[in-house]
Amino acid sequence: MVQTLWQGGDPFQNFPADLYQTDTQGWNSDHPYLGEAIAEIRPACIVEIGVWKGGSTITMAKKLRDIGQDGVVIAVDTWLGSSEHWMDKELSKHLCVNNGYQNLFYKFMANIVDIKLQNYVVPLPLDSMNAAKLLSLHGIIPDIIHIDAGHDYRSVFGDLESWWPMLRPGGILIGDDYIPEGGWVEVRAAFDEFFGRLALPIVNSAGKCLIRKPLPPP
Repeated sequence: MVQTLWQGGDPFQNFPADLYQTDTQGWNSDHPYLGEAIAEIRPACIVEIGVWKGGSTITMAKKLRDIGQDGVVIAVDTWLGSSEHWMDKELSKHLCVNNGYQNLFYKFMANIVDIKLQNYVVPLPLDSMNAAKLLSLHGIIPDIIHIDAGHDYRSVFGDLESWWPMLRPGGILIGDDYIPEGGWVEVRAAFDEFFGRLALPIVNSAGKCLIRKPLPPP
């Protein structure tokens, strides 16, 4: 995957992790759906859209390692934050701004190296739409997709439109911030409408939802 996406130039090679503090702060990063999906289908390729500091990336990469599965988590993010991070004074501190530009990506990299998971993770610093296009052009078919990016309706619906067709039949899509009552109302609305049109059931628990992609008819 490094050869495919990075033309062989491993982004972790010679990364100066000792220059950056580690910090795996996140939200709902160890949700059971993540590990359970990996144990069930033993994926070769996982794509995560919306990574932050890598908490859920680490959860999934650890699971791959622990069960001896030869797989990879492609971590897709701009690492520039979203509108809520820029609007909230406390959240904006996590962006690690230096001279007007965020260094959150390097904190993510340091976190992965610190736990020695770089053989299971490939970072892809692109926006969701361009990342989907790139993977499609390379013929990469995810077995599991975890979406935790924008929280407004148009962003979430756009992520689903871009990534659901790429998921292999029989694969699993997991969405974050899906709360039946309250919470991120636009996230839930986008999931409900998108999968309602497809007449596919959504199961949810503790802030995440899970949808299985049907196998084609025999």
